[in-house]
Amino acid sequence: MPPKTKKRGLSGGGVAAIVIAVILVPILLFAAIMAGFAAMANKAVNDAMQQAQNEVETPEKDESQSQTQSQPEIEYITMKDRPSYKGTYDYVNGKYEQYSQEALADTQGFMDKYRIPVTDDGNKYVTDFIAVLGKYATDLKKMGDTVGVNASEMDDVIASYRTNTDTVEGHFLKGEPLDVQVTLQGSNGETYTVDGQNSVDLKPLWADLEPKVAAASNDMGSNYAESAQKIVELAGLQINWNLESAYQYCTKSAENSPDMKTLNDNETFGFYCPVTPNVIYANQQVNGWDSIYAPSAGIRHEIAHHAIHMYCGTIQPPVVIQNGVNRFEGVTNSYAVKYLGADANLLSQSAQQAAANNHRQYLMDDFTDKAAEAIHRGECEAIQ
Repeated sequence: MPPKTKKRGLSGGGVAAIVIAVILVPILLFAAIMAGFAAMANKAVNDAMQQAQNEVETPEKDESQSQTQSQPEIEYITMKDRPSYKGTYDYVNGKYEQYSQEALADTQGFMDKYRIPVTDDGNKYVTDFIAVLGKYATDLKKMGDTVGVNASEMDDVIASYRTNTDTVEGHFLKGEPLDVQVTLQGSNGETYTVDGQNSVDLKPLWADLEPKVAAASNDMGSNYAESAQKIVELAGLQINWNLESAYQYCTKSAENSPDMKTLNDNETFGFYCPVTPNVIYANQQVNGWDSIYAPSAGIRHEIAHHAIHMYCGTIQPPVVIQNGVNRFEGVTNSYAVKYLGADANLLSQSAQQAAANNHRQYLMDDFTDKAAEAIHRGECEAIQ
């Protein structure tokens, strides 16, 4: 039976702040390495271009040959003038900029998107991958001023850079060894070496974990709270029993509507913060953790926030807006019922109790069901 108190409730996350403490140090180290590498790579490009300009000389004409009409004049070719050069360089450099900027802008999001474990090995693997892409872009730019006489050979060299870029990207997306050995050196003599032999075990796709959560028993542990924790772990997440620690990273989403007020802490059963997407925060100070509600409804609601985040990149995608009203909590309830095995009756009772206390945002209806279905299909934009 669900707890009778009106203090029980649910809550999602809000404004992003900083990354979770348990991964902050390795992530900052990773960002520092990447920032240093980016500067080093840019300097290497500039140095290489200046060196190439200084070293490449205009071929001298042989006076004896110019006077002999039977000897054809040699036609010299510059690599950057080949038809495929610019497009290939833009492609290779574009891959480098795509991954490096994405990693530096949101390291946690990058690791989650590409399912890289947040470990020293995972950080090294990502850094190696981006370093290889940077080396390819640097070398190809440096080679632009190369002068030769064989157009076919030049075209083959240019094409190899696109092929190599695609190959190393393919390895990265599978967590395989990059199979590339390179060393980057900055103008100050600093070097970064990639041996290409490291690999990582990619984290499971959320689409593979979701059915396991939906099928999970509600009595996996010795009590309801332990069962809820095991369900969280089955989802590839961890539970943090200190609710206040969540506020280091996120604040609760404020509601303007008088009948959709934000829950107080003494009403909050659990909390999901998008900045720490692998953590579910729990508040054992409220009733419900000692009842079937915990594993069968409450904790699955919080996991549903994570699911929506994984599919849409946010817990409040446009699809949850109904006539200007943000229905994301109700949609999260619907999602938990439809795809995560949550008990519809218990979540409905909880939503009704919350509504009686000016928290109508948890109510479910046809709109929240349809929005949840759209999200599960990967359709996160507003329903037309």
